[in-house]
Amino acid sequence: MVYKPRRNHDTISEVEVLHPVKADLEMHVADLLATSGSVDASGVKVIAKGNRIHLAGHVHSLEEVERCKEIALSVEGVASVESDIGLQGNEETPDQH
Repeated sequence: MVYKPRRNHDTISEVEVLHPVKADLEMHVADLLATSGSVDASGVKVIAKGNRIHLAGHVHSLEEVERCKEIALSVEGVASVESDIGLQGNEETPDQH
């Protein structure tokens, strides 16, 4: 059986207020990465694990790796960022933080 939070006339249930859907956090971080003019994050995947964000994929420079982490940390609700972002054309990934 799947529990669905009770809704009453389009109001958000208390459960959803206390525990927001992790997809919202993923979407917000991904949107900021996509619209940032300082980084090409088209090759970066965003995964939320509670209030932690995991970034994976490839960018063009180490500066972009750091910028991706900074952008993710700037999102309200993100407590920490784990990075598995590598450099495009390079098999190695920078140190994980």
